[in-house]
Amino acid sequence: MRRLAAEAVVIGGGAAGTFAALELRRRGVKPLILCKGLVGKSGASIFAGNLVVPGRLLGNTEQQARDTAEFLIRMHNHFLIDQHYARAAGEWIEREYYPELERAGLYLRRDKRGAIVTNDGPVRCMAAHSQGESGVLFMDLRRKQVLQAGIPWLEETAVTALLTGAGGAIAGVMALDLARGEVVAIESRAVILATGYADRFYPRSTATREMSADGIAMAWRAGVELMNLEIQWWHTSDVRFPLSWQRTQVYPNPIIGSSHAARLYNGDGEMFFDQEADAPVAMGPYTIQLKRLAKQVLAGKARFDGGYYSGFTHVAPGAVTAYTDYAKAFAALGKSVAADTLETACSAHYRQGGIVVDPATMATRVPGLYVAGGVGGHSNGLIAPVTYDGMLAAETVANDLPRLKLVALPEDKATAEEARLLGLRRPLSGNGVTPAQVKRRLRALMGEKMGFFKDAAGMAAALAEVTRLRDELLPAMGLTNVTPRLNYAWLDAIDVANMLEVAALTIRGALHRTESRGPFYRTDFPDMDNENWLVKNILTPTPNGAVDFRTEPYDLPFFKPDFVRRPSLELDW
Repeated sequence: MRRLAAEAVVIGGGAAGTFAALELRRRGVKPLILCKGLVGKSGASIFAGNLVVPGRLLGNTEQQARDTAEFLIRMHNHFLIDQHYARAAGEWIEREYYPELERAGLYLRRDKRGAIVTNDGPVRCMAAHSQGESGVLFMDLRRKQVLQAGIPWLEETAVTALLTGAGGAIAGVMALDLARGEVVAIESRAVILATGYADRFYPRSTATREMSADGIAMAWRAGVELMNLEIQWWHTSDVRFPLSWQRTQVYPNPIIGSSHAARLYNGDGEMFFDQEADAPVAMGPYTIQLKRLAKQVLAGKARFDGGYYSGFTHVAPGAVTAYTDYAKAFAALGKSVAADTLETACSAHYRQGGIVVDPATMATRVPGLYVAGGVGGHSNGLIAPVTYDGMLAAETVANDLPRLKLVALPEDKATAEEARLLGLRRPLSGNGVTPAQVKRRLRALMGEKMGFFKDAAGMAAALAEVTRLRDELLPAMGLTNVTPRLNYAWLDAIDVANMLEVAALTIRGALHRTESRGPFYRTDFPDMDNENWLVKNILTPTPNGAVDFRTEPYDLPFFKPDFVRRPSLELDW
């Protein structure tokens, strides 16, 4: 076991993690980044398609600023967000975030007059170079900034456990350095979890392979509360085939520099979603599209996994190619963006819920543990707000470090975790299963029972099957190759344990929420219930390993629903 020490550990190399590390360094703290993939090259942030224009930036009117805030709170978070956090994030993004990006050299697309190009409409967005590619350029910039700042990192290093010592405070972390095939124990007084979403539970997902619920599972085992895990978001218009293109979008976001967007058509060729007419305020009307698709599925004219189409045949080709990269997918498949549509399907995109934090500080109830970005339950993301989280977490860590005691790394826990990890690198027996096989079974199960349409009977059956997979298949799991270095099957085995644990918690949360809200839909409770369920659905670990539930209402100082109970499928958010 290799031993290291750091003033603060940042787990994750996406938008939240890299900015947290940069902000820690700026404040005089020496961070170490641990990244399961490659810093700036994996996770959700690289898939950011555009950047929301908040507040009064770029000539936004007061009404546009209000529309943007309402969009974030109502349409993007379905009121499951701390509204003071939302306002503070918007103000910081306007004041600090975009000016910093341009100073650092990120090119925001401008017209011939030099004005930054946005879409039309009340809620506006812009693109870094080209719509659909902003995330790659943005994260390339962050990677360079981390290198220039001299911040050390360990890439392809999966953190597997948060170690707590006396008083339950953070003492450090355990990790597997995949390149060396070596277990590492890292002593630290502060840890920022920035592991992103946990969407590789499903057959289709926009997530990269790194996003297998590690952060949520580790936090739960360390005694942290979770909330709203059941609110799973979906991309409705991702290319169906080939399967490896499941993150490629033909998405009805307003085209930058235009008032147009893609349209959705059912299997009979009938249009069922036109963003310009059906959601003119929305920058990314994910849930509206999903509900329109659900009605087509009920009518037998589409499936959630295909049988419907998206395209730009109503738009002049020049409007698509001028500021977007959408036409590339058509060309690569031998199609014309001017004349053809592409078959599309739903992919798990991100989730509303995660770890319970104080949204003003990003602190958890475990001393020394902080959260930034999509692994938290305070907001369902967007690349700018998760960067704000990174700033907040770093600010809090820098302020807290002088009073955080260095807790001795618990040797018994470190030794037990090392033994667990080494035990997962065992050869496959004659009647055993590989980690990849267990993942496929779990994904098929979650796709069948925990998609958009759910009910109590199906979810109870899913929970029983997840329990069976954990009890029967985990002990039988083995590897066809047991070499220690760069053994991705070993990493899969580590993932499986986390995925099964968090899948069970997600199903439990879904069973507990007896309503439908946004992308979460129960056929046995089809109404949005603002009387009983405009609350945090909180899961608390108990000493005996069980789950307790409690709810906590949201404060609604700026926006609130104008009804008590309505059929969720009929709402436009």
